[in-house]
Amino acid sequence: MKKLFSIIILCLLWFSNIKAQEFYPNKELDIDKLINFDLNKYKFTEYKDIIGNNVRSWNGNPEELSQNVKDWKAINVKINDEEYELRLNHFKTGEIGFFILIRGLSCETAKSIIPIKYIKKENSLAYTSDWDEFGKLYIEKFSYDTNKNTRLFSGCIAMLNESNIGSVEDVTFSINIFSQNSPNVPPVVPLKMIRCDILQYKNKYKLDSNNLRTMNYTFKDMPQKVTRDYYISDSEDELLNGKFREIGNKTIRFDRDLIHIEQTYELDKTKVDRLFTYEEYKIDRINGDFFFNKREYDKEYTSILTPNNEIELQYKGKCEKKDINERAF
Repeated sequence: MKKLFSIIILCLLWFSNIKAQEFYPNKELDIDKLINFDLNKYKFTEYKDIIGNNVRSWNGNPEELSQNVKDWKAINVKINDEEYELRLNHFKTGEIGFFILIRGLSCETAKSIIPIKYIKKENSLAYTSDWDEFGKLYIEKFSYDTNKNTRLFSGCIAMLNESNIGSVEDVTFSINIFSQNSPNVPPVVPLKMIRCDILQYKNKYKLDSNNLRTMNYTFKDMPQKVTRDYYISDSEDELLNGKFREIGNKTIRFDRDLIHIEQTYELDKTKVDRLFTYEEYKIDRINGDFFFNKREYDKEYTSILTPNNEIELQYKGKCEKKDINERAF
């Protein structure tokens, strides 16, 4: 009788431990539960209570750590009866979060894994970035903040051909669950389109090491107005050009008042005859002032005004916000 009683107690203890685990390996994953899971109740050291004891651990290879992550534990789960890895990340800031990487599905199919109630227009963006001879990239992102203090952040990247068609082999879709307190990923917001009228520009030529000659020009008398379209991504502090390509490799300031970024290009005079070596953008988001500065190297610039085969050009203008879907008619 005592032996039977001991077995019953052990079984109850074992069952209690099993019930404490939130997500199970090799089982169908409850996406709703994952999205609404309160990450703030746990520490990374309590991973057994979240994904159990039978986990894969980070092996110390830095190439298996994504940005801002310092450790992880993982189990295999099933989504629509297909096997994927559910990774519990430990961020450098101390928070924990979930990550699932999905390949082999189209963006549309992968996106359907997320219940439609979590996908809102006001927290989504989608565009195709045209890199000319290098091809096109379709980029889609969306986020959702729950009342459990979690943030779903999901996105898809797909390589496209000239006909804007992509192979599922060139598609990457990810599901991320963060604490809303985490600084790693802000909420997604739609792109903002601005149209900038270039009103004047000037060239700067070097006369000597201490003097510049400035030649000012204006566009006001020209028959066609010079305009440029840009797109602002406040989700990632990025400025995109008219082809939805990111501008700048150094962000000096990016906030609700000012966008100030720079781009520097490596110059190898043995390989190029002409190149813009430097670009700088300043966009005042309060009054719409636009400033663009660039330096151009050209092998043909051989006059006394261009001893380094380089000139500097500066543009000024005004920008205004436009409806991203606006049409002329």
